[in-house]
Amino acid sequence: MPKYLTASVFLLAGWVVLASGELYAAIPAASALVLAAIDYAYWEKRRRPWHDWTVIALLLPAIGCAVWIAVGGLVLDTERSNEARLLYEVGPGIGLTGLLCTLVSYHGRHHPAEESGPRGDK
Repeated sequence: MPKYLTASVFLLAGWVVLASGELYAAIPAASALVLAAIDYAYWEKRRRPWHDWTVIALLLPAIGCAVWIAVGGLVLDTERSNEARLLYEVGPGIGLTGLLCTLVSYHGRHHPAEESGPRGDK
């Protein structure tokens, strides 16, 4: 699943980098793309561990970048039509946020053999 989620992040972030035409969107999109690539490579290198804090922490700045893509144009009050803002900023930003949060939740899962409750009950 992370392979497909990461590929989706690449596609969506790449879309923003290439099509947005604005640095305030392209720079965070490129940052999210690079962080997702590093995250996936690190996760694979460590043999796909369960609940790996380093892998999770690598994606947190990428989530911040995705949120900025969604709201940056609104905050900066850039001149764009509503349709262009939805197509190049808000839509992809929300999509990236969802994909990255799903990746974090996947990496944060615990092994089924681990104790799940404070008392060890499952």
